[in-house]
Amino acid sequence: MKLNDINFLCQSTEKEISNLRKELSKCPQGTLVICNINGKNRYYHQKKNADGSYSRHYLGKDNIGLARHLARKTYIKNKLLDLENELKSIRRYLSVRKKTDYKQLLTKDSIYRELFAYDSWEYEPYDKSTSHPEALIIQAPKGDIVRSKSEALIANALYDRGIPYRYECGLDLGDYIIHPDFTVKKVGSGEIIIWEHFGKVDDPEYFQKNVVWKLKKYIENGYIPGKNLIITWETKNTPLSIEEVSKMIEHYIEE
Repeated sequence: MKLNDINFLCQSTEKEISNLRKELSKCPQGTLVICNINGKNRYYHQKKNADGSYSRHYLGKDNIGLARHLARKTYIKNKLLDLENELKSIRRYLSVRKKTDYKQLLTKDSIYRELFAYDSWEYEPYDKSTSHPEALIIQAPKGDIVRSKSEALIANALYDRGIPYRYECGLDLGDYIIHPDFTVKKVGSGEIIIWEHFGKVDDPEYFQKNVVWKLKKYIENGYIPGKNLIITWETKNTPLSIEEVSKMIEHYIEE
């Protein structure tokens, strides 16, 4: 698990603990005691008296609501204990974890970049899409031309992290050749990941002709979203962000 994921887990755990403590403060006093008598559970409300002794009161059908609240209180207390232990372990890990910025070796400014053998793959000749060349209008950092600002955003992020990719490289899906936006090669394993960005998912016609059709083709040929197929999308009101791109790279591509 990456440090960003661990920090997010720490924050979400802290929030959940806080919410559970608030709920616990509103729970009824005392605890629930369950006794099995002749094969049937009987519920009792146990309280601690001022002198330190305990007293119990039977909860019949008329008090089943209180029994449920006390059962919930038991659950909350046990979950709190588990989450507090987990948070303590996360904090202990973060206190000793030292991050080495190895990614700097792969950036475009690194003196090592040209020496990595895997770089040659992305520059080798490949079957590139010839469809609508007039739409290729935005310069990407590697020298290729892409069709949109969002695709440039993805290309920049991949390049800056030293991740080799091919833009609109032909992919044989049996009865059809498709040209995914990006064909990405994982640095460590060499595994190939397809990345499709859908830019107008709020357009019904575009959605049917591009998104539905393409996803069906990919899945039929073993490209599964979340496994070896990355999908990003945007609408007119919700453009693709660098944060989304970074999360996709960290989660699915970097090893």
